[in-house]
Amino acid sequence: MGFTSVPETLRATSRSAQSALGELRGADCGKPVAGVAGALPGAKAGANATMYSDTWSMTFIEWCTGAEAHGTAFATAADTYVAGDHAAAGAIPGSDAPGGPF
Repeated sequence: MGFTSVPETLRATSRSAQSALGELRGADCGKPVAGVAGALPGAKAGANATMYSDTWSMTFIEWCTGAEAHGTAFATAADTYVAGDHAAAGAIPGSDAPGGPF
């Protein structure tokens, strides 16, 4: 039992992830919540809204960083599979070219 990797599909997934993250990174998810603080000056809810806004903004930035690393890993995996195929092609007698769908 085995599996087949399609390096170009992995690279396309990586590009899609990076493109989506490029758009998401500009989002200010905490801004709408911060507006609540201004609507409730002096109230406990206002102070909590500010704290939540800051936390949500930082959490979103951290999530984007993790998602970016995950997206990059798809391209790295593609390169690793191709390198493995090329190395195997040279190691198997009578096999002068790697096989597989790349």
